[in-house]
Amino acid sequence: MRSRRLGLRPRIAIVAALTVGLALAIGAFVLLALLRSRLDDAATTAATLRARDIASLATVGTLPRRLALPGEESALVQVVDINGTVLASTENIDGEPAISSLRPADASAAAFTTLVPALDESNDMRVVALRATLAGQPVTVYAGESLERSEETVDSITAALTLGIPAVVAVVAAVTWWGVGRTLRPVRAISRTMAEITAHDLHRRVPAAVTSDEIGQLATTVNHTLGRLDTAVERQKRFVADASHELRGPLAALRADLEISVTHPQQTNWVTVANDTLGDVERLQRLTEDLLTLASADTELSEHDELVDLADIAIRLVTDVRRAGLVIALHDLDTPAVLGGNEDQLSKLVRNLLHNAEEHAETRIDITIERQPHRLRLIVADDGPGIPASDRERALQPFVRLDVARTRDTGGTGLGLSIVAGVVASHLGSIRIADSEPHGATIIVELPVDRHVTG
Repeated sequence: MRSRRLGLRPRIAIVAALTVGLALAIGAFVLLALLRSRLDDAATTAATLRARDIASLATVGTLPRRLALPGEESALVQVVDINGTVLASTENIDGEPAISSLRPADASAAAFTTLVPALDESNDMRVVALRATLAGQPVTVYAGESLERSEETVDSITAALTLGIPAVVAVVAAVTWWGVGRTLRPVRAISRTMAEITAHDLHRRVPAAVTSDEIGQLATTVNHTLGRLDTAVERQKRFVADASHELRGPLAALRADLEISVTHPQQTNWVTVANDTLGDVERLQRLTEDLLTLASADTELSEHDELVDLADIAIRLVTDVRRAGLVIALHDLDTPAVLGGNEDQLSKLVRNLLHNAEEHAETRIDITIERQPHRLRLIVADDGPGIPASDRERALQPFVRLDVARTRDTGGTGLGLSIVAGVVASHLGSIRIADSEPHGATIIVELPVDRHVTG
C-alpha cells in the first residue's frame, strides 16, 4: 500500500529547514576553517617576532644562557648550534634537547607545527625556525607559540554553532510552518466552500482574497468558473423545461385525436385522423432531431474535421426551398469556398438559415459568400419583417419565437437559429444579425478557414 504523502505545509517547512540547515552548516565549516587559519597565522607571527628578537641578541653577542620572555607559560625559545647542542633556552624547556632537527638553509623563517612534550603533552605548538649567527658561527633559533588557546577558541565557537544551528533551523521551520499556514488559509477556505457547494447552490462563491497574488487569482478563477457553471446549469434547466413544454403540445394533441377517434370510431374519419396524426409525428420528429443536433453540436465538430465546400453545400440545399413564388438569388457561389469543419453540421447550419429565411421572406432570399484571407463570410438575407435590434441576441437562444402571431402548429421549433449559433461557436466563428435593404433580416456568419483538419 502506498504511503500517504506529506501535505504541502510540512513539506515546505521541511525543505526550508533543510535548506537553512545546510547553508548554516556550510557557513559554519567555512567560518571555523577561516578562524583556525587566522589563529594559526597569529601564532606564527608572534613566534616569528620572538625568533627575530633572539636572533638579534645572538648576532650582537649579548645572548644569555637563560632566556626570560613574557608569556613563557605558553611560549618557548631555544637556540641550537649546527651540531644540535642547545646554547640557550627559556626556563620552561631548560635542559631539554633540541625540539627539532630542522635547519633553515637561508635567512628566511620556516614555520611548522609540532608537539613539545616537555611543555605540553596534549596541545601542538606553532614553531618558527630562523637562521642566525653567534660569535661568527651559524645557529638556529626556535620560537614557539602554544595553539591551546586557538583550539579552545575554535572548540568554543564549534560548541556554540552546534547548539545554535539546530535552534535556528527549528525557528525557521516553525516560522515557515506558521507562514505557510497563514498563506494557505484562503486555500483551505476555498476548499471547504467548494466541498459544501452542490448542484443546488451553485450561486455560492468562495471567499475572495484581499491580495492580488496567485491565491487571489485562484479565488477569482474559481468564482468565475462557478459563475459559468451556474449559468450553464441554469441554461440546461431552462432548456429541459422548454423542451418538455415543446414536446408536451404535440403529444397532447396526438393523444387527444387518438382518444376521440377510439371513443367514437363510427363518427371518425380515419383518413383525416391519420393525416393529423402524421403531422404531429412529423413535428415531434423535427423537434427531436433539432434537440439532438443542439445537444451534440459541441462534441461532434472537434472530432470529425474535414475539408468542406460551403458554396457547394449552399447550392445543394437551395433546392430544398419549395415555397412557390420565392426568388432565391445566389452571389459569388460559382467558385469553391473551402474551410475545415464538419460537413454534416455545416449543412445543418445552412439548412436552418435557409429555412428561417423561407419562413419570413416576402418575395426574395439573397445568399452571398465573401472570401477573405483566413475567413469565409456567409450572408443570408430576406425581405421579411426583420428582427428588432433589441431582440437579435434573444433570437439566437433556444425556443424563441419573435413572431407572436405564429403558433406552434404553423411555426418552427424555435431551435433553428440556436442550432446555427451552436455550430458557429463550435467552428470558432461568429454570428450577427443586421437589417436588410429596404427591409428584412440579414444573418451574417463568419467562419475561420484554417481550422485544424484531420480528414
